Amino acid sequence: MRSCTDLRDEKDAWCIYAWRWNAIGALMFSILVIALISVPASAQEIVSDLSAKPTGRIHFNSVTSKSKWELVHRKFDKTPTPIWGTLYLPETLQGRVPAMVISHGSAGPQQKDVDRWVRLFNRMGMAAFVVDSFGPRGITNTMDNQSQLNPAANDADALFALKLLSTDPRIDPKRIGQIGFSRGGGVALDMTLDAFRKGVIDDDTRFAALIGFYPGCSAFWWEVPPPPLAGAPLMLALGEKDDYTPAQLCRNAAEIMQRDGQAVDVHVYPGAYHDFDNTRAYFKYFPGATTARECPQTMIDVQHDAYYHLQTGEKYASLQAMEADYKRCTVRGVSTGANLEQAQRAEADVKAFLTRAMGLSVP
Repeated sequence: MRSCTDLRDEKDAWCIYAWRWNAIGALMFSILVIALISVPASAQEIVSDLSAKPTGRIHFNSVTSKSKWELVHRKFDKTPTPIWGTLYLPETLQGRVPAMVISHGSAGPQQKDVDRWVRLFNRMGMAAFVVDSFGPRGITNTMDNQSQLNPAANDADALFALKLLSTDPRIDPKRIGQIGFSRGGGVALDMTLDAFRKGVIDDDTRFAALIGFYPGCSAFWWEVPPPPLAGAPLMLALGEKDDYTPAQLCRNAAEIMQRDGQAVDVHVYPGAYHDFDNTRAYFKYFPGATTARECPQTMIDVQHDAYYHLQTGEKYASLQAMEADYKRCTVRGVSTGANLEQAQRAEADVKAFLTRAMGLSVP
């Protein structure tokens, strides 16, 4: 077989032909690589179980419910929504390990979710699954416009992540917890109710522990009479100076939950603002971010379609009446900032809470 080894053969017609085909082949290969890199999330391989023991980014199906009522009553569109999460495992796997689902806030997934919380859980011998509810849906953040995605979708994503992790032979399906921040902290509150769990899950799969960092408690989802509970203890981590999702509103909600049999540990961190657990020292004011801090606190009975003023017990005439109240009282302008000292305290509290809730043997 003839060969063209260098450009000195370029006057040979056969070599010219060969060099052209080599160039075309290289170009086609480059185009193929670019195409593969550019494949949209929906075209990635979607997995329904983790029997193959993958790590890193994992694509799976959730749903995009338009309301929490739809989710609880299974009235949502059943068309699958492809989303993803990133799975991090501890360095050493000794039998099946516990795991935590991490639900982000209105700013989307943050580096601190990995730098602080994944790192802590992995050091404790736990797996961590960071779920992205925004990126796969084409959302950057919802701080200025929460209507881009109903929080029910975040609830559904956490529940589908729970189902997925329970199929992993490396993970103990009885010891999977959830931790969330701001919007994701609201997921932890909702997951205390068995009605939300049953919106997605048909068997006895359930979270073993729930942790909500600075969730919004202006609208508190509960039931009258007291609801069936999912059975997981709840920890609330609140910032004393939080003007985005004020701590006192969550304290009010916690009192009702405790009265009705829900185990709740409440921690309020002095001098701490919203996002106080960030690993990067900063303070920032967001003039466009919306907050319901000035609204009358409400309790929403999602099972019975009833809506109450939390403090007075007075019942709203309808959902529309409550929503009209919120439209009038929602304002803009919030502060966020890290408090490295209080974040360290919160880490210790989370570690102690999970050690008790999951029966961990952690040094």
